[in-house]
Amino acid sequence: MLIDYRRILVAVNHSDEAHQALARAVAIAKRNHARLDILRVLDINSLQYKAGGQTAIDGEEVYDIEQEAEQDLIKLREKLLQEEGLTEDQVFVHLRFGSPRTVIVADFPAEYRNDLLVLGQTGMNALRRVTAGSVASYVTHAASCDVLIVKNKQ
Repeated sequence: MLIDYRRILVAVNHSDEAHQALARAVAIAKRNHARLDILRVLDINSLQYKAGGQTAIDGEEVYDIEQEAEQDLIKLREKLLQEEGLTEDQVFVHLRFGSPRTVIVADFPAEYRNDLLVLGQTGMNALRRVTAGSVASYVTHAASCDVLIVKNKQ
């Protein structure tokens, strides 16, 4: 049975797992002629401190991080339009600040009515997963729509 997804959300960052999730989401979007929302969430907690928590990050640095992330998303969209044959009205990029868990599970899908969430398998080590939990694990349990976790192919 093939499910006809219309609005696909893929959460990305700079990890290999996110790149694999994006590739899978693109394939699903192409097969279904679906809208593809590419979301990058800048975690407020991780932006508060840098250098191992030694130095508080200032507003200018947050602005620079935001601008760089926006440019990365714009370049990614252009690449997908040129190389994957997706159309202008099919690919949308979004940048949000907040907790990735909350934004990916609740905030964004409520606004855009996504019917599939695609995420890469966590890149965390076992100890970090036990202590902090992964976004992918949380999303799998809390999402109100289908979730595809793309496993690392390495």
